Amino acid sequence: MHPHTPAVAVPATPRATALLTDWLIRDLTPLVLTHAGLPDPQRLSRLAPVTGAHIARPGKLRRHVRALEQVLVQIEVHLRAGLHRRPPTPLTTSSAPAVPGEVLEVTGLLAGAVAELGSPAAALANRTVLTAAGVIAAGAGTAEAFDSWSTTAWSYCTVVSQVWQDEPQARLLVDPR
Repeated sequence: MHPHTPAVAVPATPRATALLTDWLIRDLTPLVLTHAGLPDPQRLSRLAPVTGAHIARPGKLRRHVRALEQVLVQIEVHLRAGLHRRPPTPLTTSSAPAVPGEVLEVTGLLAGAVAELGSPAAALANRTVLTAAGVIAAGAGTAEAFDSWSTTAWSYCTVVSQVWQDEPQARLLVDPR
């Protein structure tokens, strides 16, 4: 991604936070899981869209939390089973990142913001993305790290564009580095 990629300040507005949380749980996480070849990304895509009502009452995200917890259990079982078939390789996101650092930074900020509101949903999704990105970066996924990086960057730019259009009062920051 370009070093001047816009980042949405979170928490922004409830609607913008909902759009970003929905993107994280129902778009980015399944995308990275698919690239990593990890189980059941469709479960997350089938969840109800995250709305401003979910952000106002984070208890409404309990189905999302349950689905993410179940996916994480499946991932753990899948990864443990794979260790018996071949020697373990270190899972890393630094050698060949599968997700742009800016995207990981935004998902981390979003995870913290939603957790402060009272739901672990975004934090669980963030953990899932980091795990899947490590699998891809280790060369154990179904997609190359660069392909995953490009696709996740495109996904992020798409959601930022949507936030910018739908929520003009949401703050968009551009890092001047």
